[in-house]
Amino acid sequence: MNQARSYKTLPLLGTSLFCLAMLGGCATTDGLNRAQTTADQALQKADEANANANAAKAAAAQASQKADQANATADSAKSTADQANSTADAAKAEVDKLAEKIDRMFKKTMQK
Repeated sequence: MNQARSYKTLPLLGTSLFCLAMLGGCATTDGLNRAQTTADQALQKADEANANANAAKAAAAQASQKADQANATADSAKSTADQANSTADAAKAEVDKLAEKIDRMFKKTMQK
């Protein structure tokens, strides 16, 4: 009788194992789907971060270009100021020469 019973329990045990395997497979599939969703979300956030980084890089390049232009303008203004300063120094030197010449002429006139 024990032997007859073991034959009856074998299909029941096999069915139970099959159901457990199916449940495990579903759980594994569900876990894979959640992992895939998480990976997709992470990839989307990485893409957004990359797009933001590229936009920041473009803005930095534009700011650098504007800074270079401002620097060139400042250099040009400095050159113009240096030329004006040089012209003013030359004019002052000429005025000083003429003032000295006038002083000498005035002294000569006063001595006579």
